[in-house]
Amino acid sequence: MLTTIASLFATAACKAYKEDKESGRVIWNLTVPVCQVPKDLPLDPNARLANEKRRTVKSMLATLAQEPEEFIFYNNGILIVADSIQVKGHGTGGGFDVELSLVSPSKEEEEKLIGNGIVNGGHTYTAIIKARENYDKLQSRRSKPKPLPETGKNDYSELEKASVQIFVLVNINEEEISNISRYRNTSESVEEFSLKNLAGEWDIIQEYLPADCKPYVAFREGEDKQYDVTDLVRRLACINNKIYPWRGSDGSPKNPSATFTAYGTLIKNWKKEDFREIVPLLKDVLYLEECLRSEYDQQKGLSKLNGVEKKPYLFITGRQFNHTLPLPFVFPILAAFRVFIKDGKWEKPVEQLWDEMGSTLLNNLLTAYRNEGRGNPAFFGRSASTWSNLLLVPMQLKLAE
Repeated sequence: MLTTIASLFATAACKAYKEDKESGRVIWNLTVPVCQVPKDLPLDPNARLANEKRRTVKSMLATLAQEPEEFIFYNNGILIVADSIQVKGHGTGGGFDVELSLVSPSKEEEEKLIGNGIVNGGHTYTAIIKARENYDKLQSRRSKPKPLPETGKNDYSELEKASVQIFVLVNINEEEISNISRYRNTSESVEEFSLKNLAGEWDIIQEYLPADCKPYVAFREGEDKQYDVTDLVRRLACINNKIYPWRGSDGSPKNPSATFTAYGTLIKNWKKEDFREIVPLLKDVLYLEECLRSEYDQQKGLSKLNGVEKKPYLFITGRQFNHTLPLPFVFPILAAFRVFIKDGKWEKPVEQLWDEMGSTLLNNLLTAYRNEGRGNPAFFGRSASTWSNLLLVPMQLKLAE
């Protein structure tokens, strides 16, 4: 574990709550001038990374620039989990010197430990630090204040009038940190995949995610990437016979149409045990989709079909294709390959399976779309026949062997 000390000055400080039991949890309430807020507080315990482009951050910045004295009344404050806190009064001078001891995991411990830092109020902190940067520039001799057209005041020139409430929680264990972040971050909805990331739910996917894909996949909000872990779960669900068996107890398939009609529920109901066998095949399902998209690019007149756009598409692997496709053109074909998965393993090499079935599956899907799709990809994808008919291709191949 690594320990850092964050020092700040508070105009007011009180122990707002302490449990009766020995070594109980403690809540401190601090009133801190925003110019005294430390600049390097960690955001790791927060369910999502702060995004300065959010409307809420822009609104906070406007208040800090135009009505800094009102900021403490308008804002919910910042919640920090700390390993320990020391508060020393100035006596007759007023105010308090505060030291927060914050622990963070070493590289070896990152997958097991969350660490201390801001668990709620990350966007407030982002707005404060950005305003501080502008304020500091104004204090330098080389910068001249720029009046705001709305108020005539200099941009952030009166930032010293702004204060923020900081709540510090002490004696909080790792499991509690995850729960606190989950429940405190519900005033502005946090994506479910971010909350599950905080709880360590995605570690198994991170383990098997190919290195080429990592620059393109986010595991919590605020990471500026083209995809997030939801996109991986949806593809894994397509080939998951445990939750979507190609042959159910009654002999009929359970089709994974929820991968694009109700994928929010798919993420919410995620359980590692349901996917443990199939996650090692993540690289293979991405390979199959690359083959599929490459085959689509070779189809003549593809862009004339409703839902298809002839524009560059960057796939999860970093490979670029010439057409952007609706997911009903992709997921039902991926799902057909699960017929050849048993106990989490392919019955044949995945490359051989593509060679034997890939083109046939694509042609069958396009034929069905032209005949039955009504030019509506969403309708086509919801149809049970779309998924079930494609299963006939691998089933016939099995029978022929």
